[in-house]
Amino acid sequence: MTETEEKTIYTAITFAPVQGFIEKSRKLRDLYGSSFLLSYLARAICDAARTHYGFKSDRPLLKSEDSIVSPALINLTQGTPNQIIIAGNEPFPKGEAKDAFDRSWQAVVGACRREIERLLPNYSYCWSRNWDAWENHAWEFFHAEGKTIQDAREQMNEVKRSRDWIGINWVGESSTLSGGDAIAWYGMEDQMHPKTAKASEITEKIRDFYQELSNALGESILDATEQLSIPELIKRLITLDRVARKLNLEEKDLPSIEIPLSFVDINRKKENPEDNRWTGWFQGDGDKIGDYLKGMVDRGEKSERDALHDFSKAMMNWGKKFKYRLPEAIHQQGESQNRDRDGRIIYAGGDDFLGVLYRNGNPKLTALDCLNWFYTFPGIWEKHEQAITVSVGFVWAAPGVPQRDVLQHCREAEKSAKSSGRDRLALRILFNSGNHLEWVCPWSLLQPILEGYRDRDGGKNWTHIYNDVAILESRHALSFEHSSIARALFGLYFPNLKSSDTIEVGIPQNDESSPKTDNAVINDWIINLAKVGFHLCQ
Repeated sequence: MTETEEKTIYTAITFAPVQGFIEKSRKLRDLYGSSFLLSYLARAICDAARTHYGFKSDRPLLKSEDSIVSPALINLTQGTPNQIIIAGNEPFPKGEAKDAFDRSWQAVVGACRREIERLLPNYSYCWSRNWDAWENHAWEFFHAEGKTIQDAREQMNEVKRSRDWIGINWVGESSTLSGGDAIAWYGMEDQMHPKTAKASEITEKIRDFYQELSNALGESILDATEQLSIPELIKRLITLDRVARKLNLEEKDLPSIEIPLSFVDINRKKENPEDNRWTGWFQGDGDKIGDYLKGMVDRGEKSERDALHDFSKAMMNWGKKFKYRLPEAIHQQGESQNRDRDGRIIYAGGDDFLGVLYRNGNPKLTALDCLNWFYTFPGIWEKHEQAITVSVGFVWAAPGVPQRDVLQHCREAEKSAKSSGRDRLALRILFNSGNHLEWVCPWSLLQPILEGYRDRDGGKNWTHIYNDVAILESRHALSFEHSSIARALFGLYFPNLKSSDTIEVGIPQNDESSPKTDNAVINDWIINLAKVGFHLCQ
């Protein structure tokens, strides 16, 4: 460790929404708005830190000069991690960081509020107190410091245990999106007295207000049937360039880079059942990043600071190109940079990412289309040239499932991939009823297994194994006491694979939370393979 490194103090900063409004998303536009907000606020802190340590932004900084260790690059439209590591000869003061954060958030809130009042000037607005409350009490802000990055992170974990936040009280009807916050409308303060307010009149006023707002914004931004809370409106409005420009952003940072005026949201459920669309959602995260970085430091390959900075830069550059590696669309679907792709990347600001595969045109996107792309994913992942694996959860979602439920299943599927041994893909099928099927498989076996299936006639009709499993289950033949029948079934339908080796590698490796015996784990893995394969590979 050099003398300069010994004198360096590291500051860790992160932040989180108090009432979880970032995760409560109904439309794809909501998710973009959430990612944009997190990135914008993170950049405000980074800019303030560079100013504090005397770095000018008139030229690119060398790695040794930059006080921001991570994120190494900042991209508002791609997504930027909101976990920030800062290096300097003294801690970056919490007060300065919080002031920069608060000013930026207040600028966002003010710009969105003024846009609504500009669009609908004929109303007598009495809602400023509610907007002020969201300006001041929307976020938790965490700050810690240490002599090493690891020390700062450990201190951050301690700080997070002591929560310090204020909930926002409200009266009246709740948002149609989350149900957790009040509907934002022009009379939400002075017309909600329980003794004088008439529910029917209030309902009509709110309905008329949102009808006018929908007409002014357009249905792609706000459906007339939606009645949103203040933070939910902010997520929608911040995706408009005319609002984002109030934040003094450069053209390259405007939301239209990813969400142009021609943007068409996912059309999952239509009036005609035949036109309904299934969609594929995926969420992933690199495996054991901390161990990977620590290993480089322990081996003397890099300093702790350089290891984190270089890794962050590599992953940000990978994420920047990720959208161009989605499946190529059969038809061009718009004018934006990645609308020749069957899907969108919602964020890819580091080693974690979220995306969706969908096609509004014909022919409809199939689960098999998604699988064919996932067969290529290990090669896409390796382009960042970091020696780490990745765990991904994929949800093939029916059109009637609410988007917020789909996102929750995405998170759960990713956790399944992690808990089953990492370096895996969890395939989950989510039905309109809310029920789901799931099968988890190592990346190395995914294509060999799913394409190696042969039915009793030598074809690829998964109905054969599906029916056999159903019969065996009904007769309780697949018990926890033995796995010989399940193994024989696998050998029958996957004749070109060494069944014993494949099964041992494929089954969950380290799910310590599961009380199941080895036989039960093997049986479940083969049963779930039959069921998921039947629905995805037909």
